[in-house]
Amino acid sequence: MAVMNHVVLHHQPLGYDFKHDVEYFKNKKVIGENQKVSNDYFWKSNKYIGEDWTGRTLDLTYLIDRSEGYLKGRLSDVEDVDYYEFNIIEYRIQNVVLLGKNNLNLQITLDHIPEGCDYNLILYDSEGNQVGIGVDNGNGGKSITLPNWNLENRGYMVKVQAKDGSDVNPDEYYHLSFQTNQADKNNILSKQIEEMSEYRYALRKKLHDGQDATEEIQALEKIRKKYKDYYSEQLDQLHMEQAKEYLQGEKAPDKSDIKELLEKMAMGEKLTEQENGLINIFATAQEFDTAKATAELSTTLKEITQRLESAGIDISEYSFNIQIGADGKTAVEGIDDGSIKSMVETTLIEFSEKLMDIYFTLDTRIQNMSERERYLLKAAVDLEKFLNKATNGEISLDDVKVDHGIIEGISRKLDILLNEPGKNLTYSNYQTDILAIKNYEQTQHKRVLSELNVGFSVRNGKIQIKNNVSI
Repeated sequence: MAVMNHVVLHHQPLGYDFKHDVEYFKNKKVIGENQKVSNDYFWKSNKYIGEDWTGRTLDLTYLIDRSEGYLKGRLSDVEDVDYYEFNIIEYRIQNVVLLGKNNLNLQITLDHIPEGCDYNLILYDSEGNQVGIGVDNGNGGKSITLPNWNLENRGYMVKVQAKDGSDVNPDEYYHLSFQTNQADKNNILSKQIEEMSEYRYALRKKLHDGQDATEEIQALEKIRKKYKDYYSEQLDQLHMEQAKEYLQGEKAPDKSDIKELLEKMAMGEKLTEQENGLINIFATAQEFDTAKATAELSTTLKEITQRLESAGIDISEYSFNIQIGADGKTAVEGIDDGSIKSMVETTLIEFSEKLMDIYFTLDTRIQNMSERERYLLKAAVDLEKFLNKATNGEISLDDVKVDHGIIEGISRKLDILLNEPGKNLTYSNYQTDILAIKNYEQTQHKRVLSELNVGFSVRNGKIQIKNNVSI
């Protein structure tokens, strides 16, 4: 099971002696540890530890164009996967629009890989399409150059995982960093900017003058579609080029072939090096995570079964439902024997967070939410668990109110911690999330947690989430 992954960002801005050390954060007294740094799935990318002198949270985006900066992370075990999100729009605006530069080539590098380990570096676009796999850079690390295929694609996710068959060292950090270099003045991004600039200027002018701008709007959409199609073509070409290493003249896999490999992965079967390579190339991040979570659900049930068998309980003899609340508490329905029911519920508490993450990954309704809605739902779950632990169950998220930016309905101690968090990033994040959740609930007229219904059913020693196929 992956442990919480503490990440420290290091950077020395000019004229300011900036340093955030892991010891600084380890000595902070935080209730229930900062769970926002868990990042095992694409939808659950890392929330970083570290801020600059302005109070701005440092993340991977912040390190773009700062070659001396880096992010420290670590893998806890061979099954651990770390996702990190970043956005390049600010870099493009600063360098292209404001400064007129063309140095758009960005490279992300994974180095300081622990001795004796081999880690993969994989890059996804915001839709979860694989757009780069790290290659040896000659310095003991792996690097990926971000594709300049489309001006519209702004967000990326980088994944670090142990290569199949490689050990990990949970005590040693790896580093992620960015490098930049001069791009060709006639690269695709520059061409798209040039094609769109004329119509954008005309569009703004017509809108300002109150004229019909249909022609300009249609022209801009046509250009966007042109480069979107180009993006798809380049993506297909990249995947075919990457696959040559594994195919060795064999026919390239189609969607059904990749689906079969993902199903094999979901069943927990051991994949060959070729099969792992092809999945990393052709599967989207969500497809990979779904297969991973499905296998983990089966493994988790086995762990729960073994734990209960040691106490003399054979759950294959029972059919029951599991419900997990936003506060992390578990309830079992369908077991009449009170002592056995209590034992099962007590055992499930240890696995509730893992089951919650698996549910979020597999439930199609949650995955079809907007990114913002999904984030607020996960934030609400984290807050509910935090409030339950901090107040011994006396206060829930529903009790919390916001009046003109002030959080109310909480204890005196929490009032100070949440309304005046200072440099404590854990409480600062909680404060931000509470304000965002309450604003959403006020404007949308519905509770964020009303969308949460985490349930599993166990039948004949097999488990399934609600409305899903059994494992």
